[in-house]
Amino acid sequence: MEVKEIIKVLVLISSLIFLGFLISIPSRIKSLKNKTGKLILSLKQEWPLRSVLCLVFAGLLNFIILFRNFEIYMVVVFLCVALIATYLSTKNIVNSKFSGVYENMIISETTVIKYDDILSLPTVSYENDPDTTMVDWRVIEVLTKSGNKIQLIFSNEEERKQVLTEILKQCPRLSE
Repeated sequence: MEVKEIIKVLVLISSLIFLGFLISIPSRIKSLKNKTGKLILSLKQEWPLRSVLCLVFAGLLNFIILFRNFEIYMVVVFLCVALIATYLSTKNIVNSKFSGVYENMIISETTVIKYDDILSLPTVSYENDPDTTMVDWRVIEVLTKSGNKIQLIFSNEEERKQVLTEILKQCPRLSE
């Protein structure tokens, strides 16, 4: 098999995966909607223009590779970048419709955190300490049971305070 034929096969596979991500958006939205529970506090939701543009350019990258004369390793790199961009963009598009505090979880931009997965909120423990300085009052740090430290960033202090209050109402064990 010649290099040109290998590249065509790689582009075909990448294009099928790309289409799979796009086709999965409605079912992922439905699945997330079923898991969230009742909306408690809606957060600022923006139309994901950057994600849509990223999808357009990822699709174009798949197409352009056929007409350029790249080495096979560069083709693999470009296709992987296009697929990673597609994955992140579709995730952002799905989550952008649900940004808020729910009965079972919190969704902020691309981050979905179930209350059951939260081990602690480190910012709560030190934010009221008078010795603490340099605290960003727009951020909530979340430590998950898997050991990940996630930062939820909000547009202002008031929004953060509302979210924190609702999280502690939904999951009182985190206020200890």
